Amino acid sequence: MTRAPTETVTEQAETGRTRWGVFLAILAVPTLVVAALIALLVAWFFTDDSVASDVKKTSCSEALAFGGAKLPAGTRDTWCGLTAGPEPRYEARFLMPRGEIDAWVAATFPHGPGLRTTQCGDAQVDACVSAGPAAGRRASVQIDITHDSRKWSEVRFEAFTQ
Repeated sequence: MTRAPTETVTEQAETGRTRWGVFLAILAVPTLVVAALIALLVAWFFTDDSVASDVKKTSCSEALAFGGAKLPAGTRDTWCGLTAGPEPRYEARFLMPRGEIDAWVAATFPHGPGLRTTQCGDAQVDACVSAGPAAGRRASVQIDITHDSRKWSEVRFEAFTQ
């Protein structure tokens, strides 16, 4: 039987493959990359990745005694640490009354060196002391003083062997 040119032919619908599988495969790759980046970011936030990871907190009397000093009376916000390595390096940071700094430095180093306000290395430092190992002392000492306010100064004390 022949068909007339105006007769419509209905196509039978066959179940075939759709393109959703290809689309989902393409979409899965960037999704996995983003999920991995988020997991790495979360892991980075919750790990201790400080620069000074080998610094252990120690007593301030031990840290200052290594450089032949004592913690001055009236200090606050003290923190002291010991850097691990072949040679010990003690650090101390504290606030002390600004008017007592000269007396503390003079008592710590009775035969010099004195407090200086030039050649301190850092433009933010207001005064400093550098002392090599003297008789009775085991270590060199570097003290940087930054005036925090009219009444308080921040003292950074480092004692180390060379």
